[in-house]
Order: sequence, then C-alpha cells, then structure tokens
Amino acid sequence: MEAIDEQAFVEKTLATRRAFEGRAVVVDVLDIAMPDGRRTTREVMRHRGAVCILCQLPDGRYLLVHQYRKAVERTLLEVVAGCMEPGEKPEEAALRETREESGYEVDRLTYLGSTLPSPGYCDEVHYHFHALLKPMPLAQQLDTDENLKPVLLAAEEIDRAIDDGTLDDGKSVILWSLWQRRLARQG
Repeated sequence: MEAIDEQAFVEKTLATRRAFEGRAVVVDVLDIAMPDGRRTTREVMRHRGAVCILCQLPDGRYLLVHQYRKAVERTLLEVVAGCMEPGEKPEEAALRETREESGYEVDRLTYLGSTLPSPGYCDEVHYHFHALLKPMPLAQQLDTDENLKPVLLAAEEIDRAIDDGTLDDGKSVILWSLWQRRLARQG
C-alpha cells in the first residue's frame, strides 16, 4: 500500500465544548479547521476503552454470553466484554471481566490486537483477547447493572450463528475473525 501524507488529512481543533458527561461516556463538540482552511464541527464521544475476550474451555468449547442491550432493544449473543476502569491495563481488565462475567479464572491470556469500532464519532478502542479458561468455574461476579447468561458453543456453532445472523454483535464477529486468522497462521 502506498504511503500517505498524514498532514494532508489532519484537522486542527480550535475549541472544545463539553455537551454531555455521563457514567460511561462523554460527548464533546469540537470546532475544527480542515487542512484546506474550511471550518466545521465534529461531535466526538469519549470512551475509556473496552476489552473483548473470546473465552475457551479446555474441552475446546467457547463461552459466550446472552445479554440484553437496551440501545437495540434485544438480547444479543456476544463474547465476554467490558469497559476498562480508569488507569487499568487491558490485560488486567480482560482478566477481571472474564472472572466477573463467566465465573472462570484464566489459565492463559493471548492478546490478538485492537480495533476502533466507530471512529467516525467515538474514540473508543477495543482490545481483543483469547482466554484459555481453567476447567472449574466459580460464581459469576456481575456488576449491579449487568444481566447476562453464559452459553457454551462449539466453533461450528459460532460460525453458523454468524452466518445466520444470530451472532451480529460487531466486537464478537471481529474477535472471532482475529482468532480464526491466528489459528490459520499457526496452522
């Protein structure tokens, strides 16, 4: 791929106004100057980042969760995931979220990469991991606002769920793709 001149695309921030500050996100309105001098605004949602974990049991099955998502008014099938706490490293967050949502401890955690889920309006980063779980579960330690149920699936079932639209959560599809690419390279 041809190299680009990054400076030809940079938008200079002239002013920032905080429009909303919530528990999970902040929304800023930015006055910007485009590289050619035109002026406009950008609405940017600020997010502290999240971890996405593809949990796998020693028997080869994968642990995903069913979780109701109010924004889309339905229950989704997803990988284990959650927001990072301020100052928390992605690996620490992945271990914590796995314990909380699955009830399992992690035997081996593998970092698979990071993605920007919606960079057109949000600075959120997703850190993707594969977690090989220890064999015996403990109790889930859900946050007070969480309502989810673990489900165990074979790889073929995950593929079918993606194909038929049952699994349409973006972070989960991306993480499954990253894991499949990793397995293919190890091959």
